[in-house]
Amino acid sequence: MNQPHMSLVITTINVPTLLEEYVDNFEKYGHLKHTSAIVIGDKKTPHDECKKLCGKLRDRGFRAHYVDLPEQEKYLDRFPKFKPLVPYNSDNRRNIGYLMAAEQGADILVAVDDDNFVMSEDWYAGHAHLGKVGTYKTVTTTTGWYNPCDLMNLEPNLRVYARGYPYNKRWVPHEEKYTQTQGRVVLNGGLWLREPDVDSLTRLSVPSQGKSMKEQRIMLAPGVMAPINTQNTAFHRDTVPAFYFVPVGDPVSGLPVERYGDIWAGYFVKKAIDHLGDRITYGAPACDHRRNVHRLLHDLELELWSVQFSDQLAEHVLSTPMKSSNYCDAYLELADHLERAEWKHKRVAGEAKAFFDKMARAMRVWVEVCRQIGY
Repeated sequence: MNQPHMSLVITTINVPTLLEEYVDNFEKYGHLKHTSAIVIGDKKTPHDECKKLCGKLRDRGFRAHYVDLPEQEKYLDRFPKFKPLVPYNSDNRRNIGYLMAAEQGADILVAVDDDNFVMSEDWYAGHAHLGKVGTYKTVTTTTGWYNPCDLMNLEPNLRVYARGYPYNKRWVPHEEKYTQTQGRVVLNGGLWLREPDVDSLTRLSVPSQGKSMKEQRIMLAPGVMAPINTQNTAFHRDTVPAFYFVPVGDPVSGLPVERYGDIWAGYFVKKAIDHLGDRITYGAPACDHRRNVHRLLHDLELELWSVQFSDQLAEHVLSTPMKSSNYCDAYLELADHLERAEWKHKRVAGEAKAFFDKMARAMRVWVEVCRQIGY
Protein backbone atom coordinates (compact mmCIF):
# COMPACT_ATOMS: atom_id res chain seq x y z
CA MET A 1 0.00 0.00 0.00
CA ASN A 2 1.29 3.45 -0.89
CA GLN A 3 2.12 5.59 2.11
CA PRO A 4 0.88 9.20 2.03
CA HIS A 5 3.48 11.92 1.75
CA MET A 6 3.49 14.18 4.80
CA SER A 7 4.93 17.71 4.71
CA LEU A 8 5.69 19.67 7.87
CA VAL A 9 5.10 23.41 7.54
CA ILE A 10 6.96 25.55 10.05
CA THR A 11 7.29 29.31 10.54
CA THR A 12 10.12 30.47 12.78
CA ILE A 13 12.37 33.32 13.79
CA ASN A 14 14.78 30.76 15.27
CA VAL A 15 16.90 27.94 13.91
CA PRO A 16 14.40 25.04 13.84
CA THR A 17 16.65 22.49 15.52
CA LEU A 18 13.55 20.45 16.39
CA LEU A 19 13.72 19.10 12.82
CA GLU A 20 16.77 17.05 13.71
CA GLU A 21 14.72 15.10 16.24
CA TYR A 22 11.87 14.66 13.74
CA VAL A 23 14.29 13.24 11.21
CA ASP A 24 15.67 10.87 13.86
CA ASN A 25 12.10 9.70 14.45
CA PHE A 26 11.37 9.27 10.74
CA GLU A 27 14.58 7.26 10.28
CA LYS A 28 13.80 5.06 13.28
CA TYR A 29 10.35 4.13 12.00
CA GLY A 30 11.13 4.00 8.27
CA HIS A 31 9.31 7.12 7.09
CA LEU A 32 12.16 9.23 5.74
CA LYS A 33 11.07 8.80 2.11
CA HIS A 34 7.49 9.79 2.91
CA THR A 35 8.16 13.02 4.79
CA SER A 36 9.50 16.50 4.09
CA ALA A 37 9.55 19.97 5.63
CA ILE A 38 9.02 23.51 4.43
CA VAL A 39 10.46 26.16 6.75
CA ILE A 40 9.15 29.69 6.21
CA GLY A 41 11.46 32.41 7.47
CA ASP A 42 10.70 35.97 8.50
CA LYS A 43 12.64 39.18 9.01
CA LYS A 44 14.16 38.08 12.33
CA THR A 45 15.04 34.56 11.20
CA PRO A 46 18.78 33.68 11.04
CA HIS A 47 18.64 32.75 7.37
CA ASP A 48 22.17 31.41 6.87
CA GLU A 49 21.92 29.10 9.88
CA CYS A 50 18.52 27.82 8.75
CA LYS A 51 19.86 27.07 5.27
CA LYS A 52 22.81 25.24 6.79
CA LEU A 53 20.52 23.12 8.98
CA CYS A 54 18.28 22.19 6.05
CA GLY A 55 21.31 21.29 3.98
CA LYS A 56 22.51 19.02 6.76
CA LEU A 57 19.12 17.29 6.85
CA ARG A 58 19.10 16.85 3.07
CA ASP A 59 22.45 15.07 3.39
CA ARG A 60 20.60 12.54 5.54
CA GLY A 61 18.02 11.97 2.79
CA PHE A 62 15.29 14.24 4.20
CA ARG A 63 13.68 16.84 1.95
CA ALA A 64 14.06 20.03 4.01
CA HIS A 65 13.52 23.33 2.24
CA TYR A 66 14.21 26.68 3.89
CA VAL A 67 12.29 29.44 2.11
CA ASP A 68 14.02 32.78 2.64
CA LEU A 69 12.42 36.17 2.04
CA PRO A 70 13.53 36.68 -1.59
CA GLU A 71 12.13 33.27 -2.53
CA GLN A 72 8.89 34.04 -0.69
CA GLU A 73 8.54 37.35 -2.51
CA LYS A 74 9.14 35.70 -5.86
CA TYR A 75 6.58 33.02 -5.06
CA LEU A 76 3.98 35.59 -3.97
CA ASP A 77 4.50 37.56 -7.20
CA ARG A 78 2.33 34.89 -8.82
CA PHE A 79 -0.61 36.04 -6.68
CA PRO A 80 -0.81 39.87 -6.87
CA LYS A 81 -4.06 40.15 -4.90
CA PHE A 82 -2.82 37.80 -2.19
CA LYS A 83 0.69 39.17 -1.73
CA PRO A 84 -0.36 42.31 0.23
CA LEU A 85 -2.32 40.07 2.62
CA VAL A 86 0.80 38.27 3.88
CA PRO A 87 2.48 40.57 6.42
CA TYR A 88 6.00 40.22 7.75
CA ASN A 89 6.57 39.34 11.40
CA SER A 90 3.43 37.24 11.43
CA ASP A 91 2.37 33.60 11.72
CA ASN A 92 0.23 34.37 8.68
CA ARG A 93 3.29 33.64 6.52
CA ARG A 94 2.59 29.97 7.23
CA ASN A 95 0.06 30.22 4.38
CA ILE A 96 2.98 30.40 1.92
CA GLY A 97 4.12 27.01 3.17
CA TYR A 98 0.63 25.56 2.82
CA LEU A 99 0.47 26.60 -0.83
CA MET A 100 3.97 25.30 -1.56
CA ALA A 101 3.30 21.95 0.11
CA ALA A 102 0.04 21.54 -1.80
CA GLU A 103 1.72 22.37 -5.12
CA GLN A 104 4.50 19.90 -4.37
CA GLY A 105 1.89 17.14 -4.00
CA ALA A 106 1.83 16.58 -0.25
CA ASP A 107 -1.07 14.32 0.75
CA ILE A 108 -1.00 15.49 4.38
CA LEU A 109 0.20 18.87 5.63
CA VAL A 110 1.19 19.32 9.27
CA ALA A 111 1.37 22.73 10.91
CA VAL A 112 4.13 22.55 13.53
CA ASP A 113 5.41 25.38 15.72
CA ASP A 114 9.14 25.61 16.31
CA ASP A 115 8.68 24.57 19.94
CA ASN A 116 6.62 21.42 19.19
CA PHE A 117 9.23 18.69 19.65
CA VAL A 118 8.68 15.11 18.53
CA MET A 119 8.33 12.38 21.17
CA SER A 120 9.49 8.76 21.12
CA GLU A 121 6.37 7.30 19.50
CA ASP A 122 5.96 6.87 15.73
CA TRP A 123 4.93 10.45 14.96
CA TYR A 124 4.20 9.87 11.27
CA ALA A 125 1.88 6.97 12.06
CA GLY A 126 -0.08 9.17 14.44
CA HIS A 127 -1.17 11.46 11.59
CA ALA A 128 -1.13 9.01 8.66
CA HIS A 129 -4.79 7.99 8.97
CA LEU A 130 -5.90 11.19 7.23
CA GLY A 131 -7.76 10.68 3.98
CA LYS A 132 -8.89 7.20 5.02
CA VAL A 133 -12.22 5.92 6.31
CA GLY A 134 -11.95 4.46 9.81
CA THR A 135 -14.01 3.60 12.87
CA TYR A 136 -13.25 5.52 16.06
CA LYS A 137 -14.64 6.28 19.48
CA THR A 138 -16.81 9.34 18.82
CA VAL A 139 -18.04 12.06 21.16
CA THR A 140 -21.24 14.09 21.13
CA THR A 141 -21.96 16.75 23.74
CA THR A 142 -25.07 18.60 24.86
CA THR A 143 -23.28 21.96 24.54
CA GLY A 144 -22.00 21.22 21.03
CA TRP A 145 -18.39 21.70 22.20
CA TYR A 146 -15.63 19.30 23.24
CA ASN A 147 -12.48 20.21 25.18
CA PRO A 148 -9.35 18.44 23.82
CA CYS A 149 -7.48 19.10 27.09
CA ASP A 150 -9.73 16.45 28.67
CA LEU A 151 -7.69 13.86 26.76
CA MET A 152 -4.62 14.58 28.91
CA ASN A 153 -3.60 13.83 32.48
CA LEU A 154 -2.73 17.23 33.93
CA GLU A 155 -0.76 18.31 36.96
CA PRO A 156 -2.27 19.76 39.08
CA ASN A 157 -5.34 17.66 38.33
CA LEU A 158 -7.60 20.59 37.44
CA ARG A 159 -9.69 21.18 34.33
CA VAL A 160 -8.30 23.66 31.84
CA TYR A 161 -9.83 24.55 28.49
CA ALA A 162 -7.99 24.62 25.19
CA ARG A 163 -7.28 28.05 23.70
CA GLY A 164 -10.26 29.03 21.59
CA TYR A 165 -12.89 27.18 23.62
CA PRO A 166 -15.62 29.84 23.94
CA TYR A 167 -15.93 31.31 27.40
CA ASN A 168 -19.72 31.19 27.24
CA LYS A 169 -19.47 27.39 26.99
CA ARG A 170 -16.95 26.89 29.82
CA TRP A 171 -18.06 25.46 33.14
CA VAL A 172 -21.52 24.79 31.71
CA PRO A 173 -23.04 21.54 33.03
CA HIS A 174 -23.27 19.14 30.13
CA GLU A 175 -23.32 15.50 29.12
CA GLU A 176 -20.99 13.63 26.79
CA LYS A 177 -21.99 10.49 24.94
CA TYR A 178 -19.56 8.09 23.30
CA THR A 179 -20.26 5.69 20.44
CA GLN A 180 -18.28 3.98 17.70
CA THR A 181 -18.78 5.66 14.33
CA GLN A 182 -17.15 5.57 10.93
CA GLY A 183 -15.94 8.43 8.80
CA ARG A 184 -13.24 9.77 6.50
CA VAL A 185 -10.83 11.76 8.66
CA VAL A 186 -9.33 14.87 7.07
CA LEU A 187 -7.89 16.68 10.11
CA ASN A 188 -6.13 15.41 13.21
CA GLY A 189 -5.32 17.59 16.19
CA GLY A 190 -2.22 16.15 17.84
CA LEU A 191 -1.98 17.17 21.50
CA TRP A 192 0.67 19.02 23.48
CA LEU A 193 2.26 17.53 26.59
CA ARG A 194 4.29 19.62 29.03
CA GLU A 195 2.60 22.92 28.01
CA PRO A 196 -1.03 22.54 26.89
CA ASP A 197 -2.24 25.06 24.33
CA VAL A 198 -4.33 27.28 26.60
CA ASP A 199 -4.91 31.04 26.54
CA SER A 200 -2.84 33.49 28.56
CA LEU A 201 -5.55 34.07 31.16
CA THR A 202 -5.55 30.35 31.90
CA ARG A 203 -1.74 30.24 32.04
CA LEU A 204 -1.72 33.07 34.56
CA SER A 205 -4.38 31.51 36.78
CA VAL A 206 -3.91 27.73 36.39
CA PRO A 207 -0.33 26.88 35.32
CA SER A 208 -0.96 23.23 34.42
CA GLN A 209 1.41 20.70 32.88
CA GLY A 210 0.37 17.90 30.54
CA LYS A 211 1.90 14.66 31.81
CA SER A 212 0.44 11.90 29.64
CA MET A 213 -2.40 10.96 27.32
CA LYS A 214 -5.57 9.40 28.69
CA GLU A 215 -6.67 8.05 25.30
CA GLN A 216 -4.97 7.62 21.96
CA ARG A 217 -7.69 9.09 19.78
CA ILE A 218 -11.22 10.41 19.72
CA MET A 219 -13.41 11.54 16.82
CA LEU A 220 -15.83 14.45 16.92
CA ALA A 221 -19.40 13.79 15.87
CA PRO A 222 -20.77 16.07 13.14
CA GLY A 223 -21.85 19.36 14.68
CA VAL A 224 -19.55 19.06 17.69
CA MET A 225 -16.96 21.84 17.73
CA ALA A 226 -13.54 21.95 19.40
CA PRO A 227 -10.61 24.37 19.16
CA ILE A 228 -8.17 23.70 16.33
CA ASN A 229 -4.75 25.38 16.32
CA THR A 230 -1.60 25.17 14.20
CA GLN A 231 0.52 23.27 16.70
CA ASN A 232 1.01 19.65 15.70
CA THR A 233 -2.13 19.78 13.55
CA ALA A 234 -2.35 17.62 10.43
CA PHE A 235 -4.83 18.23 7.63
CA HIS A 236 -5.51 16.51 4.33
CA ARG A 237 -4.67 18.38 1.15
CA ASP A 238 -8.39 18.45 0.22
CA THR A 239 -9.06 20.88 3.08
CA VAL A 240 -6.40 23.48 2.16
CA PRO A 241 -8.94 25.88 0.56
CA ALA A 242 -10.86 25.97 3.86
CA PHE A 243 -7.92 26.04 6.30
CA TYR A 244 -6.52 29.50 5.69
CA PHE A 245 -4.62 31.12 8.57
CA VAL A 246 -6.87 34.18 8.60
CA PRO A 247 -5.38 37.69 8.92
CA VAL A 248 -5.40 39.30 12.36
CA GLY A 249 -3.46 42.12 13.97
CA ASP A 250 -5.52 45.21 13.14
CA PRO A 251 -6.51 47.27 16.18
CA VAL A 252 -9.95 47.51 17.74
CA SER A 253 -10.36 50.33 20.24
CA GLY A 254 -6.59 50.80 20.20
CA LEU A 255 -5.62 47.19 20.94
CA PRO A 256 -4.42 44.77 18.26
CA VAL A 257 -6.60 41.70 17.75
CA GLU A 258 -4.00 38.95 17.83
CA ARG A 259 -3.02 35.33 18.56
CA TYR A 260 -6.24 33.70 17.31
CA GLY A 261 -5.69 33.52 13.56
CA ASP A 262 -5.24 29.75 13.79
CA ILE A 263 -8.18 29.29 16.17
CA TRP A 264 -10.60 31.13 13.91
CA ALA A 265 -9.26 29.23 10.91
CA GLY A 266 -10.19 26.11 12.87
CA TYR A 267 -13.78 27.27 13.39
CA PHE A 268 -14.21 27.74 9.64
CA VAL A 269 -12.61 24.47 8.58
CA LYS A 270 -14.61 22.40 11.09
CA LYS A 271 -17.86 23.83 9.75
CA ALA A 272 -16.80 23.02 6.17
CA ILE A 273 -15.65 19.52 7.13
CA ASP A 274 -18.95 18.74 8.82
CA HIS A 275 -20.95 20.07 5.90
CA LEU A 276 -19.02 17.95 3.38
CA GLY A 277 -19.38 14.77 5.42
CA ASP A 278 -15.75 14.37 6.53
CA ARG A 279 -14.49 14.02 10.08
CA ILE A 280 -11.93 15.28 12.65
CA THR A 281 -9.94 13.38 15.28
CA TYR A 282 -7.86 14.44 18.29
CA GLY A 283 -5.13 12.73 20.28
CA ALA A 284 -1.96 11.03 19.11
CA PRO A 285 0.68 11.91 18.25
CA ALA A 286 1.38 14.20 21.18
CA CYS A 287 4.26 16.64 20.92
CA ASP A 288 6.59 17.80 23.67
CA HIS A 289 5.65 21.48 23.82
CA ARG A 290 8.85 23.15 25.05
CA ARG A 291 7.18 26.51 24.92
CA ASN A 292 9.20 29.53 23.86
CA VAL A 293 9.51 32.34 26.40
CA HIS A 294 6.39 34.52 26.53
CA ARG A 295 5.38 37.65 28.41
CA LEU A 296 2.01 36.45 29.61
CA LEU A 297 0.55 39.83 30.51
CA HIS A 298 1.48 41.10 27.06
CA ASP A 299 -0.14 38.01 25.54
CA LEU A 300 -3.26 38.71 27.61
CA GLU A 301 -3.45 42.21 26.14
CA LEU A 302 -3.13 40.84 22.60
CA GLU A 303 -5.81 38.22 23.25
CA LEU A 304 -8.35 40.55 24.88
CA TRP A 305 -10.56 41.16 21.85
CA SER A 306 -9.86 37.75 20.35
CA VAL A 307 -11.29 36.02 23.41
CA GLN A 308 -14.34 38.27 23.41
CA PHE A 309 -15.03 37.95 19.70
CA SER A 310 -14.60 34.17 19.71
CA ASP A 311 -17.91 33.45 21.43
CA GLN A 312 -19.90 35.38 18.85
CA LEU A 313 -17.78 34.30 15.87
CA ALA A 314 -18.39 30.66 16.77
CA GLU A 315 -22.12 31.33 16.79
CA HIS A 316 -21.93 33.03 13.40
CA VAL A 317 -19.98 30.12 11.91
CA LEU A 318 -22.29 27.47 13.34
CA SER A 319 -25.36 29.26 12.01
CA THR A 320 -24.05 29.49 8.44
CA PRO A 321 -26.43 27.73 6.03
CA MET A 322 -24.43 25.77 3.47
CA LYS A 323 -25.16 23.94 0.21
CA SER A 324 -21.74 23.70 -1.46
CA SER A 325 -20.26 20.44 -2.68
CA ASN A 326 -16.52 21.23 -2.35
CA TYR A 327 -14.15 22.99 0.04
CA CYS A 328 -13.57 26.05 -2.15
CA ASP A 329 -17.25 26.88 -2.48
CA ALA A 330 -17.92 26.04 1.16
CA TYR A 331 -15.28 28.53 2.23
CA LEU A 332 -16.79 31.20 0.02
CA GLU A 333 -20.15 30.59 1.68
CA LEU A 334 -18.50 31.11 5.06
CA ALA A 335 -16.93 34.37 3.86
CA ASP A 336 -20.29 35.60 2.59
CA HIS A 337 -21.97 34.80 5.89
CA LEU A 338 -19.17 36.45 7.86
CA GLU A 339 -19.56 39.64 5.86
CA ARG A 340 -23.29 39.72 6.62
CA ALA A 341 -22.74 39.18 10.36
CA GLU A 342 -23.55 41.85 12.92
CA TRP A 343 -21.62 42.27 16.17
CA LYS A 344 -23.16 42.78 19.60
CA HIS A 345 -20.30 44.71 21.23
CA LYS A 346 -22.00 48.12 21.21
CA ARG A 347 -18.91 50.22 21.87
CA VAL A 348 -16.86 48.59 19.12
CA ALA A 349 -19.53 47.02 16.89
CA GLY A 350 -18.49 49.12 13.89
CA GLU A 351 -14.80 48.37 14.33
CA ALA A 352 -15.54 44.69 14.81
CA LYS A 353 -17.59 44.58 11.62
CA ALA A 354 -14.83 46.33 9.66
CA PHE A 355 -12.28 43.88 11.07
CA PHE A 356 -14.25 40.79 10.06
CA ASP A 357 -15.35 42.24 6.72
CA LYS A 358 -11.66 42.60 5.88
CA MET A 359 -11.15 38.98 6.92
CA ALA A 360 -13.99 37.84 4.66
CA ARG A 361 -12.44 39.62 1.67
CA ALA A 362 -9.10 37.91 2.38
CA MET A 363 -10.84 34.54 2.58
CA ARG A 364 -12.20 35.03 -0.93
CA VAL A 365 -8.73 35.89 -2.23
CA TRP A 366 -7.39 32.72 -0.60
CA VAL A 367 -9.89 30.64 -2.56
CA GLU A 368 -8.82 32.39 -5.78
CA VAL A 369 -5.21 31.44 -5.04
CA CYS A 370 -6.15 27.85 -4.27
CA ARG A 371 -8.00 27.60 -7.56
CA GLN A 372 -5.01 29.07 -9.35
CA ILE A 373 -2.81 26.22 -8.06
CA GLY A 374 -5.28 23.54 -9.15
CA TYR A 375 -8.10 23.24 -6.61
